[in-house]
Amino acid sequence: MNDLFMDFLTILLPTYFFFYMAITLFFRNKKSKVNRVASLLMLAYLFYFLGEYLKTSLLPEYQMQIVLYGNGPMLLLIICFLVHLCILIGGPATISLKRWLPVIYTTPFFLLFAFLLSKDHRVLYNAAVTDGRSPLDPLFLLLTVLFVAGYILLSVLILIVSWFRTREKKQKKILLSLLLSLFALFSWFVLVTSLLQMKVVTSRNAMILYFVGYLFWGIALRHLIGKHDLMPDYRKLFHILFKSAPNAILLLDQKGVIREMNPKAKQWFEGIPVGDVLSHFPFQDQQNFSDWLALYCQEKKYEAQGEMRIYNPSRGYMDLLMGIDLIEENGEELFVIHLTDATSLKETERKLLESERSYKYLAHHDSLTDLYNRTGLQAQLQQKMEQRELFALVLIDLDHFKPINDTYGHFVGDLYLKHIAHMLTKDAQPGDLIGRIGGDEFVLVISCTDQRKDVNKMVEERLSLFNKLPFNHEGIEIPITFSAGVSLFPKEASDMTTLLKIADEAMYRVKRASKIGM
Repeated sequence: MNDLFMDFLTILLPTYFFFYMAITLFFRNKKSKVNRVASLLMLAYLFYFLGEYLKTSLLPEYQMQIVLYGNGPMLLLIICFLVHLCILIGGPATISLKRWLPVIYTTPFFLLFAFLLSKDHRVLYNAAVTDGRSPLDPLFLLLTVLFVAGYILLSVLILIVSWFRTREKKQKKILLSLLLSLFALFSWFVLVTSLLQMKVVTSRNAMILYFVGYLFWGIALRHLIGKHDLMPDYRKLFHILFKSAPNAILLLDQKGVIREMNPKAKQWFEGIPVGDVLSHFPFQDQQNFSDWLALYCQEKKYEAQGEMRIYNPSRGYMDLLMGIDLIEENGEELFVIHLTDATSLKETERKLLESERSYKYLAHHDSLTDLYNRTGLQAQLQQKMEQRELFALVLIDLDHFKPINDTYGHFVGDLYLKHIAHMLTKDAQPGDLIGRIGGDEFVLVISCTDQRKDVNKMVEERLSLFNKLPFNHEGIEIPITFSAGVSLFPKEASDMTTLLKIADEAMYRVKRASKIGM
């Protein structure tokens, strides 16, 4: 009865502890490889201790099968998981050892299966040995001890290398604690094995001592994982993202004072004092940053986005898209401002808008004189007609323009047309429209009354400038002669086509009259 009770205390009871530790480690962070491997290590301990309890107390007649097919593989899994766990905890310093994990896992199992296939099971485990000696075959026992001790020592060496290579204080503390716990476990294993060899303790008592040592080490490991939180360090991850982000990130307090800027922000605002950075944040609606931030704090629903164009003497103009988030850190609210460089995008947008404006301008203006062409003139006249404005349309046809081109060349002819356009626009009044609708045909639209006499007088005064300012080029004076016809809106016509037709007929009457007079 005493033996059964001792077996329960030293073998079966620890299985409940290992089951609890395995479950809590796994569900604490399922995505962490460290937690998953540590959980598997605890489960391996659980099945190992459970096998020992079955072998010793409940099914002693099957102790050979339990040892060779149960406890033996579980013990090998324990030491393999131990090495795997140390490699993972070592982090970048031991990451290269992960490629050796298949070898670490397969080597002891290969030797176990080799023994099982090559030797009689009753030789490998002699259940008749009850004098305190180990029932295992001496060579099999030696290799088992060597693998257990060797893998524990390998784990210690991995932790030592990791401890020397890592520079993070927290990681060093974790590694040092694990290192000390493994040294204690290894020392306990050596001590119990020595006592067994010196026959100070029996094999059964030695196994109990092994179990007690493993139990305390498992509890220490579980405590260490819980205390130092071996899950992914999200603060460290955020810090890495903050440092390597392709966008500029600024952390501000409630007063709008910059607490920290990431490297990209420092690069963009290089040459600008930190205290003056926010003063370079002008918004498209002419708000400054302080007003914008105050409005955001006052109205939480305010859209936390904006566009701005800043100037840095060392980088030139930059177009930025800004977003802002409010976070809480240690009971303090902080603003996170992230800026995206949209300079190239905005430059392309500006070029497209400029191209569109240029296209619209060319579509409505004469390329030589910059006056309205027929399309542009029609669009402008349509607006006037819709607003029912009274106006006179004056069609001007230049006389003797072809001889000017023939005598002086097209270059001078173009200059002559530009001179005409200049004189028409020189005394233009608000609301006037001036256009060129043909090679030597110009249109002047002026606001007026519907009295023909008043209109003719007004047109005559406007066109008298042609007689006062002849065209001069390199000492050559070329007089300006023309014929003009007038039509009235809406008295004589209500559309451009008819207005042009009436003005054209009037212009030709003037032209014919001038020829007869000659």
